[in-house]
Amino acid sequence: MLSIKNLEVYYGYVCALKGISVEVEEGKITCLLGSNGAGKSTTLQTISGLVKSRSGSIKFREKEISREDSSRIVSLGIVQCPEGRQLFPAMSVQENLMAGAYKVRSKSETLENRSMVYQLFPILAERRRQAAGTLSGGEQQMLAIGRALMASPLLLMLDEPSLGLAPKIVEQIFDLLVRLNSEKNLTILLVEQNANAALKISSTAYILETGSIGLQGPSAELASNDLVRAKYLGA
Repeated sequence: MLSIKNLEVYYGYVCALKGISVEVEEGKITCLLGSNGAGKSTTLQTISGLVKSRSGSIKFREKEISREDSSRIVSLGIVQCPEGRQLFPAMSVQENLMAGAYKVRSKSETLENRSMVYQLFPILAERRRQAAGTLSGGEQQMLAIGRALMASPLLLMLDEPSLGLAPKIVEQIFDLLVRLNSEKNLTILLVEQNANAALKISSTAYILETGSIGLQGPSAELASNDLVRAKYLGA
């Protein structure tokens, strides 16, 4: 579904991505792991069109998108749920959700998506008139994911969805991602520092190290790799 080849990204004179190649298979969960500053968020932002690459290729369903703007990329079906949630705090839960649907032209599709989000997150339905900024951290993350789902994504990209959340909430969020993947056949590209959780739910993993792919392969194999266990899994 998504094919990245030899992608290079610079911030001024600093090379943030050093010719990385990543494949995201349709209907699967793929994860990008790595420490802070490894290039994980830059990868997502480049796919989304928020950061432009210096060289390399990004193809979505065989179409080159590396020079498309972010609005066009959303229209193609690539939707990012950003790190830190980035909600509109003064707007209500429902208003935040509807903001996610601005590219969906069909009113019936928008209403169906909103109904689906409320079914996935009943607490959001209960608090639909409440200001987003007054929600708990876990509820805000649910809202951020819900807002992304309102755009009818074909590929959902999530940047550190577990960041700052209690373990019980993290478990709920990851259970939801598995459910979206299995029940909705939603393709997911997941950026995470919680390597244990990410490797458990994904089929393929890439480990970024200072802008380069250090290791890659089936998630189960990487989870049993001694180097990965020592560096990322605390084993």
